[in-house]
Amino acid sequence: MNTISMNNLWNYLQGLSLTASNQRWLAERLLESSEKEENVEEMSRKELEFPKIGKDFKVSQEVLDLVCGTLPEDFDFDKEIEMMWEEMAQ
Repeated sequence: MNTISMNNLWNYLQGLSLTASNQRWLAERLLESSEKEENVEEMSRKELEFPKIGKDFKVSQEVLDLVCGTLPEDFDFDKEIEMMWEEMAQ
């Protein structure tokens, strides 16, 4: 929100005949909202932590077959992506 809009909002709020309890209520709602936004910002700034895997770690053949194999010839990538988005939307 730009400065002019903030000033207009402040002028509007000052023009209301709010009781002390109404002012306190409004202030608490604003603080709650800003605290939630700060928490979201902090969560997004956290660094990723990756597990430590030893140099001599060997991946099982079963896992290799799952992630390094070739896809079936009839595999429809676009259809799978569309199904994924539909499942996530539910």
